[in-house]
This record gives sequence, C-alpha cells and structure tokens, in this order.
Amino acid sequence: MNQRFQSEEIKHVSEKYADNELYKAISLIGPQLESEYQFGLCPEECFMDTLELLSGITEKGEDILTETDNIWLRKFNEYKRFDRHVEEEEIRKAVGIVFGFTILAIDSCSHPFYKYTLSGQLMQVVANHKFEGWQSTLDRIFSVPLSDRWFDAYFEEETPVTLRSSNKKPKAAKAKKKIERKTNNKPKTLKYYKHGNNGILMKQRHRVDIVFCKWNEWRWLDELTTANDFDALFEGEPKHCNISWKANSTILTILLQELLKQSYIEEQIKQSASSMVRELFGMTPNFDRKRLDNDNKFQIKATLYILNISNPLPLRKGGGDDDYETTDAAIQAVLSKELRTTKGI
Repeated sequence: MNQRFQSEEIKHVSEKYADNELYKAISLIGPQLESEYQFGLCPEECFMDTLELLSGITEKGEDILTETDNIWLRKFNEYKRFDRHVEEEEIRKAVGIVFGFTILAIDSCSHPFYKYTLSGQLMQVVANHKFEGWQSTLDRIFSVPLSDRWFDAYFEEETPVTLRSSNKKPKAAKAKKKIERKTNNKPKTLKYYKHGNNGILMKQRHRVDIVFCKWNEWRWLDELTTANDFDALFEGEPKHCNISWKANSTILTILLQELLKQSYIEEQIKQSASSMVRELFGMTPNFDRKRLDNDNKFQIKATLYILNISNPLPLRKGGGDDDYETTDAAIQAVLSKELRTTKGI
C-alpha cells in the first residue's frame, strides 16, 4: 500500500490539528477506509486535501459551482501521477472520500447555498464518477458526527473581514466581495490560464500538472507544497500561493523573468520578476545568470517549453493518448529535435 505522507508529516498534522473537530471526525473512520483501499490515503492527507477544497469554497463562494468538475479532475490526476500502478477505480475512491468529507463539512453550514445547492452538486460529481460501493462509503462518512454550524465558524476563520456577528450567517456573495477587496494588497500571480476557453484551459492545466511534477523532481519546491497551491500560481489573480521555494533565488528570478516574456503569459501592470520573487516567495531577487549551471538552464528552458501548449510532447511507450514521457532525457531530446513527437495536447 502506497502512502504520500511520511511519518514526520503525519505527526506534524496530527499534532497541529489535534483539537480540530473535522480532523477528529476524519480520524474516526479514516484508518479503516485507508486499510480497505489500495491507494493508501491516510487520515492526515485526507484532512489536508479536504481543507484545500474547503478553502477554495470559502474564497470563491457561488463561483465554485462552475469549477466542481475541474476540481475532481485535478485531484484525480494528482493522485494518478502519484501511483500509476493503482487502478483508476481505486483513485476514484480516494477522490470520492475527500469529496465526501467536504460534503460532511458544508452540510453543517446554516446557509442554504452551501448546505443544499453546493452539497447537492458535489454529490452529483461523485455520482458521475461513481466507484464500487460509493453509496455505502458516503453513508459511513456522513454518519460521523460534526457539530452544527462547524462550517460557519470555519468560514469566518478563512474570511476574517466578513461577518463577525453571531446573529448573521455567511453569504456567498458578500464573502466574494470582501475577498476581492482584500486581494488588492496581495502579490500578482502569473496570468496563464484562459478561463474563457475550456478546451485550452484543460490543456493548460495538464501542462501545469507536468511542470509541478518536474519542479518537485528537481527539488525546487518544499515537499508540503500542494498541487492546488501550485495551480494558484498560474491563475493571474492577486493571491498568496503558499509556495515555499527550496532552490536558490537566482533560478527563481531568471525563471520568472523568462516566463513573463512568453506570449502565453498575459502582461500585467507593475508585475516583474523582482516583485514576484519578493512578494510571492519572500526572497531577494538575483539576476546573476553566471550562477546558473547547465542543469538549471535546461530546467528553465524545459519549463518554458512544457507550458506552451502548442509544443508537442513525446508519448510514453505503450501508454495512452495522454500518457506523456516527461523524463529529463525525453524533454532534452525534444528540445534538441532528436525525438519524433506527437501533436501538442
């Protein structure tokens, strides 16, 4: 059985959130669910992934309704990349469990949008991707006790400038307006995603998933950086992405400088590599290209290439239509025009 969270991370989450009611709820049946499925989704990872989804819900409010299918797909792809040997049925179960605990949390809300509209839509998404025993699994999750209005309290913690009176209830529209006012002082992210075209957007998300894997492989990112945190870097919205950079600041500075030159990154006023390094990553910019070794130069060039969806990627031998060969050697061969490639995805 595979497990992404290691002992140190499990201990960190269990100690930090020991008094969190949702964590306690997940811990009641999480170990049993983990033992039944091949994927090995431990309670601590399940809890953190559920919090990620809840955080997106509180931030986007009613706008989240248009994204629920994509949220499922991103989480499915993330788990699939982690272990390609696990059957897709098992991966659907893991995603379904995270969605189930998310539904449990928002069902505790006093506001009808979350309790009924959003809860119902998330249930429909799970049903659309149903797995063996999905109804009984959800029934077990929903049997776990969670206090009424737990989500109301969580909502206020995530959006502190919103309603503080105990006589008021969280409203999605108001929460969205408050968040928009707060983001004026937040650093700008890369405006990469084209939300007006679903076809292009899906291709872009696939490429970002690949880049996330490569940056982790190159040890550029902290191990606790999540796929959702990384995804936010390409939304173009003022936002703190919670990405911890492990490599030196020269790589980061030159990488962002080159990304901002690309035609697929939309230009934004007063956005520069320097400002992003300082404000998004809390580091000091360094433009000394002499500090880059050949590996760094290749890695930056590979990132620029992968993010351009018009560029072809090689298919993995014996794989499916969207199973791409993304080893450094394969990408180097593509960049050197030494490998016969497929059309861009």
